[in-house]
Amino acid sequence: MTKVLSFFGILMLSWIVPFSAFAVVRAPEENPPTVVLQAKENPAAEKPLTRDSTPSTEWVYHKTSDGAHPDGVEQAMTWMVNNARQDPPAEGIFLANTGDADVISHINYFNVDLTMMQSEFNAIAASPPAAFDRRLYAAAKAHSDYLISINGQNHHNQFQRITDAGFSYTSASGIVYSYTESAIHGHAGFNIDWGYGNGGMQNGRGHRKAIMNDGGYNSSNIGYAAVPEDNSATSVGPLVVTGNLCRAATWKSNHYNRFIVGTVWQDANDDDIYNPGEGLASVQVMPDVGTFYAVTGDAGGFAIPILAEGTYPLTISGGEAPFPLRKTITVGSDSVLVDVDYTDEPQTTPDAFTPGPLLLLLTDTSGPEVK
Repeated sequence: MTKVLSFFGILMLSWIVPFSAFAVVRAPEENPPTVVLQAKENPAAEKPLTRDSTPSTEWVYHKTSDGAHPDGVEQAMTWMVNNARQDPPAEGIFLANTGDADVISHINYFNVDLTMMQSEFNAIAASPPAAFDRRLYAAAKAHSDYLISINGQNHHNQFQRITDAGFSYTSASGIVYSYTESAIHGHAGFNIDWGYGNGGMQNGRGHRKAIMNDGGYNSSNIGYAAVPEDNSATSVGPLVVTGNLCRAATWKSNHYNRFIVGTVWQDANDDDIYNPGEGLASVQVMPDVGTFYAVTGDAGGFAIPILAEGTYPLTISGGEAPFPLRKTITVGSDSVLVDVDYTDEPQTTPDAFTPGPLLLLLTDTSGPEVK
């Protein structure tokens, strides 16, 4: 629920204005900043694909050290960004028909022209997904904490916090929404880009361009922080969201722009949307070849840097995974999204788990029956 004035404040003013006027209805902070540096990526990051090498290094930057972040809200917002990039026209339809009460009320408040909005999404090209990065999360968390301290929203020092967190970039965009109600409300606020411009949306559509990689934007790494704030003395919250979307400076150690990225989850309510609480934790995602593998965080997200184009058979197993899976992914010059919803996965024996001769001998039933 949106924050409202205290009961006594409303009682004193109720003779003057209606109750509904006290609800806080805000848009994401206008004019989200972006910076592009004149720098080229590192050609040495492209390495030959070694077919006889099983990855031995866990990529740990896709989650915090305790696995708690991205949490369910942050993973849901990352999931929605990446799915939106895969099919922009479908995203326009989704945003116009979420069925979420908070999203609907804000669409109505800002008088969003949904026909115009969907037409704009129809003109956006698909783009690769972004990998969650804990350094960008740390910078976003520090910025959201700052926004709570000032009881407002702005972009002051947002890029400096990225640098301070140890992430080097060639381009960066920053978005903030201090009045977020939920994951879907925050995502819709950014991607509809509701506000006081043409069609009930912010002029320039800066938040949408950052999310959709539209109009020259080109982010491959993302960090969302959704910080709860329920102090009645502040007007921000219930979630104070900061998003950092960047392209990594690949000449720096542990900086990459090409990943196999995704979420391992189960669609508990069968709505075809990842919701907080549906992620599967501690699941190992292991390519047959390459340098890195990953283990999902608490919310089910993972990312694996890919150093060479090629075909990558994946084994998905362990942790909260109901059963092992095998998938084969072809990676070209860009990141690839692998969404693993166990609700839709048939339980079959992966080829990596084919029984060996001893097991076949022990399970052979071709001989005479023993009574």
